[in-house]
Amino acid sequence: MSWKAEANKIYEERVLNDALTRLAARLDVKSLPLSDVEIRTLAKRFREAFYKRSKERLERYKAHLARTYGDDVISNVAAVLEAINNEIGYEEK
Repeated sequence: MSWKAEANKIYEERVLNDALTRLAARLDVKSLPLSDVEIRTLAKRFREAFYKRSKERLERYKAHLARTYGDDVISNVAAVLEAINNEIGYEEK
């Protein structure tokens, strides 16, 4: 792996951790029925969709989680994650 790819991977991991910290500040993450892995994957998919413009993967994952946990729970978490990604994107520019 090149040094640029490694640096980008480290940066994206830092941004993902920042998004999860902001999510925990806005929502009671422990009360959500989602596991830590599912929340992390959802945040990662939101980040990917924010920059790569490939929202199909995000929508499929949201639909999968909605079938499992209900649409209300996922839509609330999704709205907060979208706002967080918009904030982070604004800060990056």
